[in-house]
Amino acid sequence: MRIAIAGAGGIGCLLGARLAATGAADVVLLARGEHAARLAGHGLLLDLNGDRQLHRLPVLDTGSDAELAQLAGCDWLLFACKSQHTQRLAGRLRPYVGGDCRLGSLQNGVDNEPVLAKIFDRPVMGGLMRKFFAHITAPGEVEVRGVLEAVLGDYPTGCNQDVTALAELLSLSGITVLLSDDIRRELWRKLVLNNGCNPLAAVTFLDTQRMANDPDMAWVMRNLMREAGAAAAADDVEFSPHELDAVFHWIKGIDPIKPSMQADAERGKPLELDGITGAILRRAGQLGIEVPVTATLHHILMGKYGSGD
Repeated sequence: MRIAIAGAGGIGCLLGARLAATGAADVVLLARGEHAARLAGHGLLLDLNGDRQLHRLPVLDTGSDAELAQLAGCDWLLFACKSQHTQRLAGRLRPYVGGDCRLGSLQNGVDNEPVLAKIFDRPVMGGLMRKFFAHITAPGEVEVRGVLEAVLGDYPTGCNQDVTALAELLSLSGITVLLSDDIRRELWRKLVLNNGCNPLAAVTFLDTQRMANDPDMAWVMRNLMREAGAAAAADDVEFSPHELDAVFHWIKGIDPIKPSMQADAERGKPLELDGITGAILRRAGQLGIEVPVTATLHHILMGKYGSGD
């Protein structure tokens, strides 16, 4: 199976390294800039829960037409870039992707799959990575902490044979894979978690344990999650108070994690505001409801870091 991964961040590099290591997949990373040059010249240094591994993977520069021509014949194109880059990158890659190539998203947010389906004019697999966090720590270096788990399914519902085959390959790579007939709901469940943790961590620079176990911070987290759960109704997804409470207690019970927005803020990188807090605000507007805690943190972070487009 030939797989191209669009976005060589923490998730993209982890996926590429694990899939290539199976020997059952021909994997290529799509990247740009200093990180891409480092990956191409020196390989990927992957720190997986303290186990440091060097992986050498082919890298295509997304700025090169000649290199992107190598996408022809790919069986899968998986998007793992930040959600604010999905539309631009998809438009860039569209002319080079064959008609039989399957599309998939393994990104934060609930807007990527509809964007990809429209640009490529074909069905899209939705997916999410959970129970671990992966960050670039330096050009060509990625740190991963946690238990590797993925959830896959056709967007918005269903799960066909192609998705099942990809799940089997990911399982072979050491990633626990769950198949879902309602991936849109699973994506929203993760957005509830991300909205509860990411914007608050980017403002406070505290890890998940310190936020969840401080009464004042926990109040903010719970309200961020409740607002996300309410906004999900715009996509015909509903969460009970019990489900939202379970999400909070899960993040409270795991080892301390540095959310991705905090990691990006520390490195001066654009934040995924549009795909996380922005998605909540747009749907709250559609429903005519107020989400004041999310809106406050969104505008604070927008004022400090900008849109990240």
